[in-house]
Amino acid sequence: MLFRRSKSLALPDVIEGCRREKPTAQKQLFEAYYSFGVNICLRYAGSREEAEEMFDDGFMKVLTNINYYSPEKPFDAWFRTVLVHSAIDHYRRHKSAIIRTDIDEAFDVGETDDLFERLGAEEIMAVVQQLPPAYRTVFSLHVVDGYSHPEIAQMLGIHEGTSRSNLARARQKLQELLMDWTTTTHSVNRRNYV
Repeated sequence: MLFRRSKSLALPDVIEGCRREKPTAQKQLFEAYYSFGVNICLRYAGSREEAEEMFDDGFMKVLTNINYYSPEKPFDAWFRTVLVHSAIDHYRRHKSAIIRTDIDEAFDVGETDDLFERLGAEEIMAVVQQLPPAYRTVFSLHVVDGYSHPEIAQMLGIHEGTSRSNLARARQKLQELLMDWTTTTHSVNRRNYV
């Protein structure tokens, strides 16, 4: 599965080693959470390379802030939150090249649930990565991570209407990309059976 991480880790011991800045513990944490973390970052990145860069930045924040982690809470959730915030920081650093639209320019988009049901997680991820950065970021924050538009607006330094508009446009663009994907896939499948 795309979002699964290794379970063979004595996590409390590794976290304690990271708190003591032990390189072996840091390496163990990195290796155990690499796939899990990169897959989180892929939702916000335009490419695997960008996702790996986001993960590297986020992992450094995890190590820097490991003393703020409370062992009473799930580590995976804390780790994920740090990576999402790191992805947002990445977005802010590269914000000048991002398209913004206002809510007045957005319009209703039909449902794409049927298309999503026919695709696997990796295929959906590949389509989401084709979205422009602003659309991809708002889509991931709202749809995948469950943030509200006021929260997204505050995190990204945009207007709430811009967040709504970017989500509507992301859905529209996703629908177009998914239609293209299904058309291409069905054409290839028909040729293979003829």
